[in-house]
Formats: sequence, structure tokens, C-alpha cells
Amino acid sequence: MNVRELMERVAGLFDEIYSLISSHAETSEITWLRLSEAMRGRMRGGESMPERDVEEFLKVRITQALPRTAMSHAKEIVDLVDEAFEAWKEFVKEVGKMLEEAGIGWNDVIEASELFLRGPEALRSFAEMDRSKFSDYLVAASIARATSNFNIYSVPICLKAIFPYARPERAKDYLSEARRAFSLISLAHLKKMHDEGKWDEHLVRRLSFLSGLIK
Repeated sequence: MNVRELMERVAGLFDEIYSLISSHAETSEITWLRLSEAMRGRMRGGESMPERDVEEFLKVRITQALPRTAMSHAKEIVDLVDEAFEAWKEFVKEVGKMLEEAGIGWNDVIEASELFLRGPEALRSFAEMDRSKFSDYLVAASIARATSNFNIYSVPICLKAIFPYARPERAKDYLSEARRAFSLISLAHLKKMHDEGKWDEHLVRRLSFLSGLIK
């Protein structure tokens, strides 16, 4: 199985698990109960949600609702969780080989993700300060960009907020991979913006918000 086929398999498995848990009635109920009264009032009134409300909603969902639902339905998803995690590890191994061949490593992916998340001005400043390291980051970002078809939620959130509660004995492994997954996938989307010269400030803010929850 080549890297693209592995990526498609990983995406399919994680999307399935994320959809199962996030769409469950229990998740919606817990989310609603944990939201602030002010936000529930705005939602009842059908008001459009400002970004701060969206972030409150996502924080409650990721940190409280998804874990609770995953615990309640662990027996139903644990085999799928194992299959998805094995596929992810196989995919990460292949990406690791690509990084090694390029003379860089996962730390470069993580550091590049953090730098790109600071925006184009930060990229220009860093390039002037350390051109050699910036070149490494560009290589890391180019390798990561192959994963831009992954959405920004399913893989890192499954690893952070679902898998550890479905199979807690492997929680440490899942949480470590959640940070790696977020760095890789966020860097892919940020590199795409960089290449196109069009920075989506809404997406950058959302990635910054998710970074605080996942890393």
C-alpha cells in the first residue's frame, strides 16, 4: 500500500469514528448542558454565532462531550479504534521515512507548524534570521502538504478526545500522536495558504484555537 492509499485509509477510518461519536445524541445533549447559559440563550434565539461562541461550543464538545460519549460506547468502537490507530502508525512510519530521506525529522514538522501558524510576517522575519533552518521548515511543510486532504478535526480530535477514553490503557500513545497529527495536518493547510499567497484568517484562528486544545 503506497502513501496515498494509506492516507485514504486513515482518513476513512478516522472520519468514520469521528462521525459516529460526534453525531451521537449523547454528544449533543452533553454539549448543550455544558454550554454557558448566555450562549444557550443566543442559540435559542437563533442568533448567528460569533467566533468566540463557536470556540466555546468546540471547547465543550472536545473536552467534555466527546470523551463522555466515547467512554459510554467504548465497546462499540474499540475494534475500529485499534484498526484506525494501526493504520495511522503505518502512515506515520512512511512519512517519517520521507522526512529522514530529506535530512529532517518530526521536530522540524512541529516547529514549522508553530512558525507557519504565526502568519506570513513571522515567516519572512524567520527566513531573514535563519535561512538554513527556514529551508528545512519549507521541506517539512512540502512533505506535510500531501496531507492537506485530511480535515483539521477528525484525526487529531479522535486521538485527543475519543481514543484515550475508548481504550484508556493506551492513552499516553494516543495523546502523543494527537500532537504529531495536529502538527502535520495543520502544517499541510498552512503551507497550502503560503503557496497560494492567500491566508485564510478564519482558518488560521481556528487552527490556533485547536492547537491550544490538542497540544
